[in-house]
Amino acid sequence: MIDVIIVNWNSGEYLKKCIDSIFLTNNKNYINTIFIIDNNSTDFSVSRIEPDNKIKIILNKTNVGFSKACNQGFKLSTSPYVLLLNPDTQLLNNTIAECIRFMNQNNETDILGCQLLNDKGEISPSCSRFPSVLGILSDSLGLSKIAPSLFKPGIIMTNWDHKESRYVDQLMGAFMFMRKSLFQKIGYFDERFFVYYEEVDFSWRLAQKGGKSFFNAEIKAIHSGHGTTSQIKDFRLFLNLRSRLLYAKKHFSYFGYGCVWIFTFLIEPLTRSVFLLASGRIGEISDLYKGYKLLIKNSQII
Repeated sequence: MIDVIIVNWNSGEYLKKCIDSIFLTNNKNYINTIFIIDNNSTDFSVSRIEPDNKIKIILNKTNVGFSKACNQGFKLSTSPYVLLLNPDTQLLNNTIAECIRFMNQNNETDILGCQLLNDKGEISPSCSRFPSVLGILSDSLGLSKIAPSLFKPGIIMTNWDHKESRYVDQLMGAFMFMRKSLFQKIGYFDERFFVYYEEVDFSWRLAQKGGKSFFNAEIKAIHSGHGTTSQIKDFRLFLNLRSRLLYAKKHFSYFGYGCVWIFTFLIEPLTRSVFLLASGRIGEISDLYKGYKLLIKNSQII
């Protein structure tokens, strides 16, 4: 049996589609409880969910952030397996059964990810390398975009087709199938990360304890990739950069953190502007600088 944790914030029809996919016959048989943690949504997405004895909805009075909301669900879970699932994700008919079968046969795996397909049926990159100073510098300069044959992406493994199974550093939080015992080993998500980098930090702490994350290309799910923060690009950029700085401060040396700070505040505004201009996305430049304005305004909390 497993528990499913879904953090919802204004996900619209995606949340209902996600729940409907979980209740496909071969999935529902393995479900103990679906915990929907709603971060004070205003779009009535939760009201679209039909009552079911397997669904428990927790309504937060404010948006407490993704990490804290996940932890609310993790702490309520009582099953041996926990699936963290984004509301814009849909399971296929045998997704859960295949995950349980794999985990039962591979005790050395702590976190399992699957091949995520977009709405067109194309494979989406869902695995990442652990961040490093050089990797962040490479991404800040856009080297993997300028010369992909010479420079691999610093974090997201977009240079790998995700067609074969392998152990990886980190799996996308859109689909993380985990052993409940994992939380006793390394604790929960660090709630200082409001959103972004919480699963990276979690996976890094797991790796330091000798734990493993496995990407299984034979197991599949659909991930539309329409995250709720995509509607507010400036705020999304602020949250992403803030979390990256928090991660660097937590895990890098003082020198390494200083380098990331310089990349973030002095280099990236220029390189991002150049790429937006070159790609004809001139209208997004205002979002870029609004995001940086938020970052500067809140820099005291990093």
